[in-house]
Amino acid sequence: MTDNSPRVLLLVDWIPDKGSILMNSLRDAGLDCDIMGTNFHLSRWTPINKILSHWPKCLLVSIRAFHKRRDYDCILAWQQIMGMFLGSIKWVTGASVPDIFILTAIIVERHNPVQEWIRRKFISMACKKVNHIGFLSNAYQKIIQSRFNWPDSRTVLLKSPIILPQIPEFSGYRPDGYVYSVGRSCRDYHTLFAAARQCRQQFAVVTSREAVSGLSIPDNVTLHFDTFGKDADRLMQNCAAVIIPLNMDDSPAGELTLLEAMCYGKPVIITRTVITQEYVRHGENGYLVPLNDIHAMRQAVETIFSDDEKSLQMGKKAREMAMKNHSIDAFAKTIADTILGGRRSEVSDQRS
Repeated sequence: MTDNSPRVLLLVDWIPDKGSILMNSLRDAGLDCDIMGTNFHLSRWTPINKILSHWPKCLLVSIRAFHKRRDYDCILAWQQIMGMFLGSIKWVTGASVPDIFILTAIIVERHNPVQEWIRRKFISMACKKVNHIGFLSNAYQKIIQSRFNWPDSRTVLLKSPIILPQIPEFSGYRPDGYVYSVGRSCRDYHTLFAAARQCRQQFAVVTSREAVSGLSIPDNVTLHFDTFGKDADRLMQNCAAVIIPLNMDDSPAGELTLLEAMCYGKPVIITRTVITQEYVRHGENGYLVPLNDIHAMRQAVETIFSDDEKSLQMGKKAREMAMKNHSIDAFAKTIADTILGGRRSEVSDQRS
């Protein structure tokens, strides 16, 4: 980093007690980076808290960031809602600064046509003032570009990075272990539980009560509620394989859990989506199963436990792929290259 390094402000939905892995990587990539966040607690996540607590806090952070707009060349929004709020503030005030970069765009289409129309109007308005929008896969980028008519110049491919405090040691496939699943939003536990009933293996599921409300729990499934940090890490470490059932195939979901499982060297079963099909090579470093397919999910579990050596090698390949293609440093470099490229274009335009 030099005296002429672009100044950027990173907006996140947490208050980092000991810095930020992403902030440090952005600095290493040549950006003069500061950070601002909220005091959001994952343990309190519910749809109501998201609307009544999380979003208002994100709005306040966005307003604070806007007040500092002349101190920075660009504001990076890890949470897209912060980028949308900033874009809206720029639109309302007519401001030309700051540049805004949304790092992970996840725009789920609603089935309610009125709700979807309102959301599209808001997103279109907000993003008129957003300079760059990051996407987690080529396929998803094309879907959203088509939906909102966004040009290539405003979109950037930013595959999910590994954001673990430290890369875990390889623990790999454990033939005597259980099948592990974790997650709250966009999870299809109905299909998972139906598949589990047909399996002889034990399953451990970390989720919220809301995510499994109304579902019948099989005898071979143990639920863990409000489990985070080291307790969740131990469950991941000691399992045989990881399964991530998703309830939609045209939107991002489950990528961070997928990458964490790969880092541990676990064979992974995950629903085939526009995102996961670019992360997993079926039969090589994991298994992709069709949406809502109970039979395919059960068969994938049985396949993993039928060949210990193949499953161990599959986990090793998964770890190699994650470490090679999804490092936080590569993620930060792409962001830095985009910002630096934009500044070079501005200088060239001024000279011409």
